[in-house]
Amino acid sequence: MPNRKQVKFFFDIISPYSYFGFEGITRHRSVWKTPIHMKPFYFAGVVQHTENPGLPLRVPIKEKYMHKDLLFSAQYWGIPFRLPKNYTNMMLTTSSIIPQRILVAAQLRDNALMEDVARTLWHRFYGYGKPIFTKDQVAEVLRDCHVKNSEELVKMSDSAEVKNILRENTDEAIGNGCFGAPWMHITDGHGKVLQTVFGSDRLPHVADFLAEPFKGPMREKEQSS
Repeated sequence: MPNRKQVKFFFDIISPYSYFGFEGITRHRSVWKTPIHMKPFYFAGVVQHTENPGLPLRVPIKEKYMHKDLLFSAQYWGIPFRLPKNYTNMMLTTSSIIPQRILVAAQLRDNALMEDVARTLWHRFYGYGKPIFTKDQVAEVLRDCHVKNSEELVKMSDSAEVKNILRENTDEAIGNGCFGAPWMHITDGHGKVLQTVFGSDRLPHVADFLAEPFKGPMREKEQSS
């Protein structure tokens, strides 16, 4: 069996750049042979571990630029996007632990289901400005996705198994130098990390490293939620 490279994509739904990277890499999955593994992790845990006080939203001039850049990036990817009300304060004070655990629970059931739920969460939050951070809010999204036995999925998110997986995903990223989201590991077929990558704007670099094509935003692959 060939020692094929693989990609692990670490993301958190509170991160808009994770949204852009998620769309980019899942769209390219249709033209890549490289296996891609989606890994929900806890971004706040990364921030806490790295003791990073320099988040862009804490620096006024960076905050102003970031707001413009988010709209600019969303336009590139063809994603309906608007900044939620009180965005900066919400980003600095809101925990994504509940939706991230529910994404892990969904992935244990089916990876495609997890991706559908993640995409719908992002679309609800960044497309319509509706909150997605409580169990009731995520449960509403699960119903919108017509998830069978959605109540069991929410209940499962409190299990030790789910909590451990989310912690392990986060620790794996941190252990390889993670400081932001999205974060990627390019590994060999045995799991050895060959390259770490930060940011949704590095997909051309990832494609080149993998000897795979980069097809731009591939807007024709955009999935509405």
